[in-house]
Amino acid sequence: MLEHKQKSREELSRENRLLHEIIDAISEGVYAANKDGTILIYNQAFEKIEATKRSNMLGRKDVDVYSLPSGTLQRMAVMQSKKPLLEQYMTYHLYTGKRVDIVYNSYPFFEDGELTAVYSINRDIPSINELLTKVVNCFDQNKSKNRPNGTSFTLDDIVGISPLIKQAVKQARRIATTASTVMIYGETGTGKELFAQGIHNASSYSSRPFIAVNCAAIPETLMESLLMGTVKGAFSGAIDAPGLCEQAENGTLFLDEINSLSIPLQAKLLRLLQDKKVRRLGDKTERKINCRILSATNQNLYEAAGSGSFRDDLLYRLTPVVLHIPPLRQRPEDIPVLAQEFIARFNEQLHLAIHQISPDLLELLSLYKWPGNVRELEHVIESAMSIVESTATEVVLEDLPAFLIKRMLNNLAEKKPATLPAAETTGKPLVEYLRQCEAELIHNTLRLTNGNVSDSARQLGISRQDLHYRLRKLGIKSSAYKTK
Repeated sequence: MLEHKQKSREELSRENRLLHEIIDAISEGVYAANKDGTILIYNQAFEKIEATKRSNMLGRKDVDVYSLPSGTLQRMAVMQSKKPLLEQYMTYHLYTGKRVDIVYNSYPFFEDGELTAVYSINRDIPSINELLTKVVNCFDQNKSKNRPNGTSFTLDDIVGISPLIKQAVKQARRIATTASTVMIYGETGTGKELFAQGIHNASSYSSRPFIAVNCAAIPETLMESLLMGTVKGAFSGAIDAPGLCEQAENGTLFLDEINSLSIPLQAKLLRLLQDKKVRRLGDKTERKINCRILSATNQNLYEAAGSGSFRDDLLYRLTPVVLHIPPLRQRPEDIPVLAQEFIARFNEQLHLAIHQISPDLLELLSLYKWPGNVRELEHVIESAMSIVESTATEVVLEDLPAFLIKRMLNNLAEKKPATLPAAETTGKPLVEYLRQCEAELIHNTLRLTNGNVSDSARQLGISRQDLHYRLRKLGIKSSAYKTK
């Protein structure tokens, strides 16, 4: 009997050592405390996350080593609810003064029906961000390798949580199921080619080439030969070469900035769309082609047609389906999501470990109107990350380029109420000043429109969804401005 008990103790000791080795081998931080807050388990990974030693933590009360209320938040919340807390974000400080940013899962531990301890699995944000950056980079590299059709993006790559961008993606998916000619309309920097590639890759043409050309970037003297192709002897040095229309056979030809085409070239493109035939420069015969035409513009082609700079008949051929890409100023809720996407990308390129944007900077980004749209936001994030310290984990307001701050002030000043003083005379922080300008502008507009949200949004040059978002953010009620 004694021998059996001795063996059991040895087995328990062996199993205990094995469990401790397993816990230390886990890459996430493992932490446990009893119901009184005494720390019972603290693995090696958590030592690295919190930059302290296990010997300094085991046996101590959590209230003695962590700042309140964050230090006891996990334990107390789980003990009160007796349910797990999953995928929670928390920032806290240790007794050493170190700031820690983690995502954690906390679980209750029961003995005979009584909750006696709480344990947590913790991941530090910088490590998550580093892994995300590697995955994003690997995915970006593999996309071009995996897509011999000449594209890099699908509709799944379009980033955004706003109803406007979700609606645009939903419409693009429907468009992809047809063979119709499509006009993509959007301001500069909204991602028109990204949508074009996404439509191609979601269509029955996806296995065939996607050929893109920026009509504004090619001299008029070369555009015809580039689009239609050439035959040997057509001009000095000419060779037999298919044009982009032929190269896109059974695929998609994307004509960006199509408003830049000259009237003579517009006539040739019209014939191509009508007859599905192309004649190479210098050739006597026509060749049949089969490709889908997607085009894009940042201008109102109906106005261009009215002024005579764009052919009416070509416009009708190009616009049986029109896809509108919303500008960034109409979807401010997408700004944090897009910014995080760019942070992950530039972390890899610049060998940084940035994982967040400071609240002040994020507020400033949300107030700006972004005339350059997503492309401008990408440029701003890259500019800021190019000058941060190599050890930085956060992009702050001071990292913002001076030219952008000046541009923001000028941008807002165009609609600044006359009742507000100039920024340089207020003595207020920039973000506070801009927030005051925004609130005053909305107040004034609601007064003028008797609290009508649609009319106010129209006068402000933003969407109703955007105005509703800003009303909630600023705590303004449109009903307060309605005449009883």
